[in-house]
Amino acid sequence: MDWGKALREFRAQTSINQQSLADQLGISQPQVSRIEAGTAIPHPDTISTIRALIERPDNRSLFDGFLTTIRFNPHVACLVQPDLDTVRYVALSQGFREHPQFRQIDVGQTVRKDASRNGEALIMETLQSGIFNGEVLAIDAIWKAEIDQHINFWHGILTPIRSGAGGWYVHCGMAPLSATDFEAELERRGKPLQVHTLESEPLAGRTV
Repeated sequence: MDWGKALREFRAQTSINQQSLADQLGISQPQVSRIEAGTAIPHPDTISTIRALIERPDNRSLFDGFLTTIRFNPHVACLVQPDLDTVRYVALSQGFREHPQFRQIDVGQTVRKDASRNGEALIMETLQSGIFNGEVLAIDAIWKAEIDQHINFWHGILTPIRSGAGGWYVHCGMAPLSATDFEAELERRGKPLQVHTLESEPLAGRTV
């Protein structure tokens, strides 16, 4: 972990100076400065103190609390962020990690475009929709995934989330569909993605 970055972000989040942080960690202000600058590596005891400090519930940012909520969620959900022409997993729920389709997936990996016949097209539509720059309220999506000869049908709601640092992420809450329900829903809506924009009526959406 980049402890210098972690300390800088913690101070920005809590609006404290280096001396105040040093007092909480039991080290000197110059030591905090060197750790933040990357010219010193904190002692293991100091690392334990830093970790305990930044992970205390009353010191976590709203975004950090949201990440914790995702990780302990028993349902299938994940958080992703854009990465060039694809998206990368940032957080995975307990239900996501335990589902047979996703057991080989870990944080940091990119979403597999070959998981469905139109997987690449769906990812490109999602990236181009504006969901990663604040133009979209949510995307209602259905898709068919084929992994190792196993077929799964999904209904997901993609919601944009902005961190305190200003980065855009998308939360995806997913529910399984039967093959019959998937085909019926696809026929009803015509296309797999429904984008709800700021201009559209709440939950009315427009199909792209």
